[in-house]
Amino acid sequence: MFFACFAAVMLAAVPDEPVADAGVELVPAAIEPAPDAGVPLAPSGVEGPKPEQAQLSLKYGEGVTFKSGDVKLNLRGRVQVQALSVFPTEGSSAVRQNALFVRRARLALKGEFPWKLSMNLQLAFANLDMEADAPNVLRDFNVQWAPLRDVSFRLGQMKVPFDVQRVISSSAQQFVDRSTVTGELNLDRDVGLVVFSDDLFGLGHLRYALGVFGGDGRNRIGTNVGLLYSARVRYSVFSPCDDKLEGDPDRDPRFRIAFGAGAARNIATNRPRSTIGTPYKIAAFNYTHASGDVHVKWRGFSLLSEIYWRQADTDSVTGTFNGAQLTEYSRSGWGWFAQLGGYITPWLELAARYGDTQPLGATDPAFKRVREVGGTINLMFLKHDLKLQTDLFWLDEAGKGRLQLRVQAQVFF
Repeated sequence: MFFACFAAVMLAAVPDEPVADAGVELVPAAIEPAPDAGVPLAPSGVEGPKPEQAQLSLKYGEGVTFKSGDVKLNLRGRVQVQALSVFPTEGSSAVRQNALFVRRARLALKGEFPWKLSMNLQLAFANLDMEADAPNVLRDFNVQWAPLRDVSFRLGQMKVPFDVQRVISSSAQQFVDRSTVTGELNLDRDVGLVVFSDDLFGLGHLRYALGVFGGDGRNRIGTNVGLLYSARVRYSVFSPCDDKLEGDPDRDPRFRIAFGAGAARNIATNRPRSTIGTPYKIAAFNYTHASGDVHVKWRGFSLLSEIYWRQADTDSVTGTFNGAQLTEYSRSGWGWFAQLGGYITPWLELAARYGDTQPLGATDPAFKRVREVGGTINLMFLKHDLKLQTDLFWLDEAGKGRLQLRVQAQVFF
């Protein structure tokens, strides 16, 4: 009953007119200076310089945009409301669940300024968007300088350019959320500096990113001397393949295929999953990371597949904490996933995914093999700006599993 009501509300929210007509643009009239304002007036019959007009536009899916001269500011917000049901089998570590909650609630401010400068600020307000041991609303805050096509700079807190699915926004996923493989083996946000180009040599095929980060995750002050170094390259074989969203909602007739690879080295991190997880009490590990991906899009059909590998230099550290002996384990592992989707109509997408995550060597005993298989039905009322997604997954952990049903509505203002 809840899901039927949910779908009815979303259908009612679809505007009668196309989204391109949903905007309202307000352009204030130019203000002439008063005669006594100390501004010299032009001689009679001669037109003086016209003051530049500021523009304010409001458009559904594009937020509020203010533009004056070379300055442009854009404010957007989005919310994801999710219904979750979990049905564990006997012996599973999962618990039976029925929940309704706000999965994400975000505000994003982007700015463009003279001298090829731009900025990106994103704040998150849902508790699941924050780390349990260090809650913080700041997701992104970075400044970008793009003086050259082949060399640009980004400084601040951002996603580490290492893989494709983690870098794609959670607003533009084919499923309710990312793969369990990505959840375990990705490199999350960190504070650092990236040198990059989205169009190396101007051919529309090659992009790269080289970064150095703190290595301890989101806005954390590390007590060790190690840093995180990352590198990523991506090559589109034919036409450029958009890697900022999953699926092919535009149903572009061009065949697009891209290959990507990433590598990273994190020195002396105190977190189990390199940049993620509750910090260790005594341990610090060196991790080596690698990833590879293939991305295909054509006429509404899409394929995304990715492989990850993470290896620690040592399996465990034993020491004394509060007068007692303590052993803490690193978390080495590898995994891969593949997801295939297609648009049946301009507003209906079906997709399926399989993923497999496995531990490597004498790693953390709590790290078990996890496999996922499932599918999704997406009602894309206004593409990713207004959509209702329903996915069903079987999650198997060391032979004991659970059935997971999720329904999620997203509104992107």
